[in-house]
Amino acid sequence: MQPVHFTRGETTTQAQSNLERSVAAALRTIAAVQAERSTAPVRSARLRLATIYGVTRLQRRRERENAAQA
Repeated sequence: MQPVHFTRGETTTQAQSNLERSVAAALRTIAAVQAERSTAPVRSARLRLATIYGVTRLQRRRERENAAQA
């Protein structure tokens, strides 16, 4: 765990409150991104892009294998 650094005049309680608010904000952001990723249009687009990426990798691998055999 990293040490807590205080700004001038900040107490331990204030620092802890600031840290808790910061963590809560980060968790809200993560939850919002996860919710957005699971919505139908975004999920569909991500799956489509993953499929295209996989097919492209397979094609390139086959091209390299064919070039190596020739």
